[in-house]
This record gives sequence, structure tokens and C-alpha cells, in this order.
Amino acid sequence: ARGQMLPTLSAFAGLGTNYANNKIPSVVNTPTGRLDTTGAKVLFNGTLYDVLSPGFNSIITSSRVPYNTQISDNFRQNVGVQVNIPLFNNGVARIAWQRSKLNVSSLQLVKDQALLTLKQDIYTAYNDAATAIQKYSAGKKSVETAEKAYSYAQKRYELGLLSTIDLLTNQNNLNRARVQLAQAHVDYVFRSKLLEFYKGQGLKLE
Repeated sequence: ARGQMLPTLSAFAGLGTNYANNKIPSVVNTPTGRLDTTGAKVLFNGTLYDVLSPGFNSIITSSRVPYNTQISDNFRQNVGVQVNIPLFNNGVARIAWQRSKLNVSSLQLVKDQALLTLKQDIYTAYNDAATAIQKYSAGKKSVETAEKAYSYAQKRYELGLLSTIDLLTNQNNLNRARVQLAQAHVDYVFRSKLLEFYKGQGLKLE
């Protein structure tokens, strides 16, 4: 677009000739040796005399100009230089150039924004994966603690030292811990796979 605002210089040259296959007529006048009347009269000393002129026999002939002669006689050539200065379209060209610069700047901004968004997504995915593994580890400890508590409660219940309600409460606590562990495991696997995807390793479901 910027090139449209600059003057341009161009040169041109050409060679040419032509040939026509036409006959060129010519007239040949041959004297007859006699005097012919012209039809005009002249008055001399009171007497009219005919005006006479030498007689000629006219013969019309035609001939072709040789090819080489025509090529030589009709040869032509031209050489020139052309300068184009954009005066009237300078404003249009300048607007187009500025618009193209804005388009390039806009594309760069879009690219930068996309890279920034990608970095933020990767950072978020990393933090989510770290949080998920912490929850998963904590969930396993909760299940271990709940299993020990339920096992101890069963023994006390068998000895008559614990009521049925308390035993069921310990059992519910264990079941709740196991459900939370399963949820934490699913979330951990999902966050880990998402982080692998951002690393370029693709999605591998095992």
C-alpha cells in the first residue's frame, strides 16, 4: 500500500515494419509524333485557328514493390520514458497504507491477547491440579482415619460398649469419606490430564 504513494519510472521501446502485397499503378506516356487538336480555338488576324498539342500514347502499368524494399522503407522504431507521479490518488493510497498498518497492529494485539489467555489458562490448570492432588491426599487420609474409627467402633459394639446409633454414625462417616475420596480422585485425574494437554502431550485416557 505504501508503494502506491511513490512516483514510478518506466521505460519502453519498440521496433516494427509492415509489408503490403498490393500492386502500385504507374502511367507511361509515349510520344506519337503527331499533333492532336485540343478542341480550343485561337483568333489570329481575324482567323480562328485550332490549338494543337503533341500527341502521346498513355500506358498504365502496375508492379509490386519488392519485399525487402518495403521492409527497409517501412521500418520504424520508438523509445520513451514514462514518469507517473501519484498526485490525485495520494490521499487514497495514504489511507490504504494507514489502514493496513492498523490491521497489522490489530492482528498483533489479537495474537498477544491469545498468548496471554493461554498462559493464564495454563497457570490456572497448574494451580487446579496442585489443589486436586492435595484434596486427593487429604481424602485418602480421611478414609484411613474413618476406617480405623469404624473398626474400633465395631469392637466396642461387640463388647456392648457402643450403641447401634454410634456404630451407624461411624459407618456413615466412613462411607462419606470414601465418596469424597472418589470425587477427589476424579477431579485429580481430570486436572492432571488437562495439564498434560497444555504441555502438548495430548489427552490419554487410561
